[in-house]
Amino acid sequence: MRSKAAAVASSPQKVLEELKGLVVGYARQEVVAPLTKLGRTLKLGILGALSIGVGLVFLAVAGLRLLQTEAAGTFGGNMSALPYVVVLAGVVVVLAAAAAVRAWLSKGDRR
Repeated sequence: MRSKAAAVASSPQKVLEELKGLVVGYARQEVVAPLTKLGRTLKLGILGALSIGVGLVFLAVAGLRLLQTEAAGTFGGNMSALPYVVVLAGVVVVLAAAAAVRAWLSKGDRR
């Protein structure tokens, strides 16, 4: 027969308490901690994306303003929409360059 101490140590309640402690500890280690780190990373990423977006809008408006004031005689009459087309093309080029750099950087991570 087992001793009384061995019977108490392996009682179903004790085993369930130990199992609960192990599961909670594992969940904290493998789920909660990575999600917390991911949340911090997402916050910084969203903040960076918003900052770059606002900066690009300000840069586009400044470029448009520059073209409309400094080259006012050039873009008169039928050519009045050309500064908007030039600024739009510049924004597209900047966005394409950013996408190309992102693709190049993520391609380097896969190796």
